Order: sequence, then C-alpha cells, then structure tokens
Amino acid sequence: MVELFTAKSGAPSLKVDGVALHSPYDPVREVRRFVQETIGRETPSVVVVLGECLGHLCRAVAEAHPRALVLPVVYSPEIAVAAGLPRRDAWDPSRRDALEEHLRARVGELEVEGLRVIEWPPSARAFPAVSRAANEAVRRVVQELNGSFVTTVAAGRLWLRNCFSNFVHLDQVLAGPRRAPGRPIVVAAPGPSLEQAAAAIERARTRIALWALPSSCPFLLDRGLRPDLVVMTDPGFYALHHLQFAVPACPVVMPLSAARGTWALKPRPAAIFLEQPFVVERSLLSAARVSAPSVAPHGTVTATAVELALSCTDGPVILAGLDLGSRDLLTHARPNAFDALLQLQSSRILPHLGQWFVRDADLGSGAVPGTGGFRSTAALRTYAGWLEGGLHAARGRLYRLLPSPQALSSMQPIDERGLRDLLSAFSQGGAPPAGDPLWDYPSAAERRGIARRLLGEWQETVRSARRRLTGDPRQGLDLAAQPLVLDLAHLVSPRSVVDALRRSRRGEAAAARDSAAQALEDCGQFLGGLAEKLGA
Repeated sequence: MVELFTAKSGAPSLKVDGVALHSPYDPVREVRRFVQETIGRETPSVVVVLGECLGHLCRAVAEAHPRALVLPVVYSPEIAVAAGLPRRDAWDPSRRDALEEHLRARVGELEVEGLRVIEWPPSARAFPAVSRAANEAVRRVVQELNGSFVTTVAAGRLWLRNCFSNFVHLDQVLAGPRRAPGRPIVVAAPGPSLEQAAAAIERARTRIALWALPSSCPFLLDRGLRPDLVVMTDPGFYALHHLQFAVPACPVVMPLSAARGTWALKPRPAAIFLEQPFVVERSLLSAARVSAPSVAPHGTVTATAVELALSCTDGPVILAGLDLGSRDLLTHARPNAFDALLQLQSSRILPHLGQWFVRDADLGSGAVPGTGGFRSTAALRTYAGWLEGGLHAARGRLYRLLPSPQALSSMQPIDERGLRDLLSAFSQGGAPPAGDPLWDYPSAAERRGIARRLLGEWQETVRSARRRLTGDPRQGLDLAAQPLVLDLAHLVSPRSVVDALRRSRRGEAAAARDSAAQALEDCGQFLGGLAEKLGA
C-alpha cells in the first residue's frame, strides 16, 4: 500500500507497506546528496533514474546537470499516480509499451556514450522483481545502442554509397507490399531448425505467404519452396552473396542502404523500397515521389521483416528457423552460401569442419547450459533481447515454429500440429500480391540528376556549417541544431561527432569545435567523392 506523508522539512514523502522510501526529515536534501555521490562531476547526456518516487530524484539530477535528458522509471503504478510525473518521459509498469521500447524512442546511439543509470536503493528493496527487470531492460538497450554505434563506425559510409548506387541503378521498382488482412505470414530465417520446419511449411504452403531472409533462400529453393518476398537490409557483401547462389523469382524488399547489386542478378528481381528514418533515404525517395513503408533499423534483418509483416496482416506472423544460436557447429540450414565458401577454403591441415570450428571460436560462441549442445554469441543474445522486449505490443500474434532452446516470451512456440490448428482459423492463403509497378518512377537519367542535385546541395550545406564553426571563435557548437548536417556527419565520421558532443557537454568549447570541424571536413570530402563518381 502506498501512503503519502509530509516530511519535517515540509516536502512530500511516502511509504510502501509501512516502509519509508524517502527520509521523513528532509527528502530533498537526501536525494541531492545521493545524486552527488552517484554522478558527481560527470557530464551525462542522459540520466535514467530507476526507482523514482515523487520526482525528488529527477529534480535533483536536473539541478545538478541541467543539459542532461532525465528519464524516470517508476516501479509502481500507484506511486506514478501519486508522483504526477509527466507521462511522456516517465515509465511505469502500467504503460502499454515495454521499458525497452520507451528507452529506444528517447535515446539514440549518439547519446549512449554519455548515458548514466542511477537507482534509488529503497525502491529496489521495496520492488526487487521490478528492479531486476528494469536493470536488465536498460542493460539490453545500452548493449544494442553500443552495437549500433559500432556498426555505424564500420558501415556508415557504405550505407551512403549504397543509397546512391541503388537509387541510380534500380529501375524495376514496385509499390507495396500490399496489406492483406487475415493472411498468415511465415518468415523463414536461416537457423538449423529450418531444416526440420521445411516439411510443415511445404504442407501449409498454399495457406500462407512465405517471406525469406537472404541467407535462407539457398535452402528454400533447394527444397522447392519459392518465397513470395525476400527482405534484405544488410549493407554488406554477404547479404547479396546468398542471393547470387539462389536468385529468388520474387521481389526484394529493401531500404536504399541495403547491399547494392541486385540489378545485376539474373533473373533480375524487382525491388520494393523501405524507408528508414535517415535524411538521406527520405530525401532520395521523396524526390523520386516514392511512398515507402517506414521501418526503423534494428541491427538484424529478422526484426525488420517481423515489423513489416505485422504491418501487412492482421493474421499471425510465424517465425521458422529463428534459432539465435547454433546446434553444435551447425549455424545455418543447409545448403548455405557460407558453407560453400568454407568448403573452398578447406585444406588437408584445416578441413571443412575445422573451418567451422575456427569461425565459431572467432565469433565467441559459447554453450548455453542445459540445452544439449545449443550455442550462442553475444551478438545473437543482443538480437534476442530486442525480439524479447521490442515486440511487446505484438504478443499474441507472433509464433515460432519448432523453436530453439533460446526462449522468447514475445513469441508463442508451436509444432507442426500447432501450425495446422493455427492456420485452420484463417480462410485466406497464398501470397499477398506485390504492388503494381511505379509508372511515374523517374528514369535513370532523372534519378542521376536528382542524386547530383542533392549531393551538391548537401556539400554546400556542410561547407557552410564548417565556415560558421571555424570562422568565429565565439560560434557555438551547432551540429545538433542541424538535423541534415548531423545525420550526414554521423554516418561519415561518427567518432568525431561523438567526441564533439562529449566535449561540448564538458564545456571544452574549443576542442568541441575542432572535433566538429573535423567531422564536417570528412563529410564534405566524402560527399565530394560520391558526386565525382556520379559525374557531378
């Protein structure tokens, strides 16, 4: 039971089941001392306050660190009502969105370097289960954001190159995929269990739409299971390499930043564009008058495919081959393009299975206790965390066919009989038709002109921002106030951008300007190189 009372200082305080969660004498002074001891002289960009009660902690953090974004997490709905904290930023267990979703919507990878988490100990003692779940949720989100930043460092420039290359060269473009209410969709991931699930999928084929990830295409086509759509988001070489081994006779759903070269496949698949929340993709698609489904990137193509499938049907979405780990050394359903590559590298002193062993060790794979040989990696556990918490609102619509030992509470496990029972409730089957051709899609010459124009405008914008930054020593750091400049610099020179923002928070104005200027110089040079390749 939550009981409010007034402390001797006159500030509000409270008890839960008779135990005070704040000082009965001076709660404000108490939390100020706590904030000083836990954060001290740090300059955080974001402070997640776990176990907030009446707002005292958030106010103390805001007083000590006025430039930080403060996100309170309240462990009890009753306390949340008593506190009267703003619903936009505060989270409590009565909210429909999971804590992970709440944090993802408010914290980006540029802020994670300066993110600080504090927890009010009395709340943790009063609500131990909620405290453990909240700490785990924050840990997963931070892990995801760190992984996302590492990916941006490695692939940010590749994303930009892919955007312009795909935009200029892809000419068979469809609208869609069309929404098909009530139609079950099976998304085939490439895990080893897909081999066991194939028979069930084949028997249900006329009653489902079958979507595939690129790495599951060689196996599906080998088994005579032709997908209706392929979802591809990875910008790297290997995503397309899988399709080179098994070209699907269906459209490929992809953002502009996905691997380039689908136009060279034979037969050439049509493309259905996705729009990710990047200024570059939005600008190119808008200039081409393309209205594409908006799906945020999640670091794994499976998450994108699931989110898109949920938006295309009111029926169930069933995941097959979503193992998030390996069975002994077996990481993918066979045949698989990786298997062929390792076969080519095998030798007398390092045979094929030895290659798999070395690769497994390099990935840091480890056995999961009590699973009979099931193994997983840190990256796959991060993906599992997103699929566990990021699909909170879709529970009841998501299923896993013959699931691996990696449990996901967001998806209900089913066997072949369960699949039959599930599909019996839905009368519609077959593939949702892909969209019609975009008859007003610009010609190749027009698309090249659009790309040249945008690159020219962006180069001038970046040059102008750099002149303002370096021309006047009194000029403040304005990267965050210019979304286009920040987006471009973030993709081209993410380390310099993070360093500039960190130094700006610390009050190191000159060093912050230097880092920002370096990021803008790198950005201008990169955009100039892209324009040169396009003949601008």
